[in-house]
Amino acid sequence: MNDEYPLTPEQISNYRRDGFIQLNDVITGQDLAAMREAITRAVQEESATDNPQRVKSSYEQIFIQKVNLWTRHATVRPFVLNHRFASLAQRLSGAPVRIWHDQALFKEPHTGAKTPWHQDTLYWPHEPKREQTTIWIALQDTTIHNGCMSFIPGTHKLEGIEPVNLSDPQELYEIAPQTKGIKPVTCELKAGSCTFHNGMTFHYAGPNRSDGMREAMAIIYMPETTIYNGVSHVVTDPIKEELVVGAKFDHKLFPMVAN
Repeated sequence: MNDEYPLTPEQISNYRRDGFIQLNDVITGQDLAAMREAITRAVQEESATDNPQRVKSSYEQIFIQKVNLWTRHATVRPFVLNHRFASLAQRLSGAPVRIWHDQALFKEPHTGAKTPWHQDTLYWPHEPKREQTTIWIALQDTTIHNGCMSFIPGTHKLEGIEPVNLSDPQELYEIAPQTKGIKPVTCELKAGSCTFHNGMTFHYAGPNRSDGMREAMAIIYMPETTIYNGVSHVVTDPIKEELVVGAKFDHKLFPMVAN
């Protein structure tokens, strides 16, 4: 897991052109099995206290989401902070990177709703909002049937679009008419394969129509130079007194990786 995954100049160029890329077999064999075991167990432990009778919000119906597992589960930590994933993020984005946060994204069978078309970085307390990147790792085979990811190429270059309300999403063409005529690309993944996408690239995942859980793990990276703008966010609100508006994210929760 500390060795480098090979990238060609063409792959890096394509990522920067399109705002996403699919990479196969980034983690395999015993490493993949250990990563899946660590993350699924962490999600199960943290979900055990959920009230099954509580009516879920529209957002909660999209997936089971557990953020920053690496800070609470020692078994998850080495996978989130590992060199192989971070080096890919650094080479694709072209900048030294920090961890922003991780998130397990599990879609429940038959009930996991679609994830609407949206951009990521608009929700984050970051300036500038241009080169953040996310690795989205399939912990088991991910297909159209169980909710794989799709992307709209080149949309990371669009500006001035309002963030989508994920609880009550608008139609894509209402908020981003510039995307009309651009054909989405759907990325079905084998277990251990991944996508990377720029935080400004429009992306989507369909509902899980299968009989099993759709298991995915995302790790989000931000350029080392990213500035905290003070906007409220679930990750930074508990430590906002420890951050400085207008300064970099120099905090143990956002470690530098891939150095």
